Amino acid sequence: MKTGKGLKEKALVLTFLLSFSVISPLMAAETQEPLTLNQIVDTAMKNNPAVVESQKRRDEKAARIPAATAWPDPKLGIMKDDIPNNNLNPFDAMMTEYSLTQEIMNPAKLKAMGKMAASDARMAEANFLDKKVEVYTAAKQAYYDLLYATRALEIGKENQQLMGQLVQIAQINYSTGMVPLQDTLRAQTEFSKMTTDLLAMASMEAVTKAKLNTAMGRGADAVLTVKEEFNAPPPNFDLTALQKTALETKPAVLGMKYQVDMAQNGIDLAKKQTLPDYEFQIAYKDRKQTEMETQPDTWKVGFMVMLPIWQGKNQSQIKAAAANKDAAQASLTNMQNMTALDIQMALVDAQTAWRQIDLYKNTIVPQAEQTYQAGIVSYTNGKVDFMAVLDSLNALRNAKLDYYKARINYEKAAANLEKAVGKPLFTGGTLP
Repeated sequence: MKTGKGLKEKALVLTFLLSFSVISPLMAAETQEPLTLNQIVDTAMKNNPAVVESQKRRDEKAARIPAATAWPDPKLGIMKDDIPNNNLNPFDAMMTEYSLTQEIMNPAKLKAMGKMAASDARMAEANFLDKKVEVYTAAKQAYYDLLYATRALEIGKENQQLMGQLVQIAQINYSTGMVPLQDTLRAQTEFSKMTTDLLAMASMEAVTKAKLNTAMGRGADAVLTVKEEFNAPPPNFDLTALQKTALETKPAVLGMKYQVDMAQNGIDLAKKQTLPDYEFQIAYKDRKQTEMETQPDTWKVGFMVMLPIWQGKNQSQIKAAAANKDAAQASLTNMQNMTALDIQMALVDAQTAWRQIDLYKNTIVPQAEQTYQAGIVSYTNGKVDFMAVLDSLNALRNAKLDYYKARINYEKAAANLEKAVGKPLFTGGTLP
């Protein structure tokens, strides 16, 4: 009896210590208002450094469009001529020439360069939208990882409470001589192992919180509590419609199309390099008047044409631009094929997880609960051994975890489907 009482007291102490060590770090967080999935996604879209960087890259490319079509800056010159060779003083020069020179690029070239810059800016815009989709998905994935870690910890605590009851039953059966001392010791050992498992689960929850905070652009150790939400509807999507939508509107695909356009503009620009550029100059000659020299001041106007006579160089540029366009077209085709494949794979994953949810909810978990309850009754009456009950307890825990994991997997698969399509398909976050 003393042995049974001592084990019971030890179990109670371990339960208290476990509850304090696992729950107390979370007490401060519990006072915070839980964030909804929409709030998490919106925060990530605004504050994630990768999104901010991509946005600034887009703004940079857009600001470069006017510069691409602008004329070169004019050149202002001052030249001193006829300086006496005995002092080399420029102020003693007999003539001072003031000139203004303007290079004039062929308008057809400027137009082609403007088109290239515009395509580059559209690529940057598409990359920005694609980065937002990526961060949108990453935030949702991190959110559901946190939900699973939190739920695993809760199920672990529930399982340990059931184990504590099993310890008490083992003590009672031992005290009445129904089971050997080995059952009681084994039950206590399993209880202690669960304590270690729960501490590991608490650490995993802390890590997933840090990842979600990072996705939101916050400090990894920022206080965070979330509201549990499962927003994805049943996977009754039309695969063909999703693929068509993605090929028309997905930012990554659009970015590749703009890259092809830019490459085509590169060909046009290379061909226009055979056109001449121009240079215009106007100058004023200020002559120093002397007794011996009385020539008047004069003006000078000049016009030059840069002749592209090295056709070998021009043909090489055209050939290189054509190869670049072919490479861009191949990349676009590959992106379109991979997009269609990603959508199909994500939809299959979502449908599989959906069927698993139904199986666990309506069959596996109820059966595991019934098996455990029947095992407890049989063990209390001495009809089964301890290991049978322990197996049923572990099976119940695993069934609950697997059921919740299936729900998480479905939401994550739905998020991957949104990423593959390139936009949100249901509630739980919007791309502004």
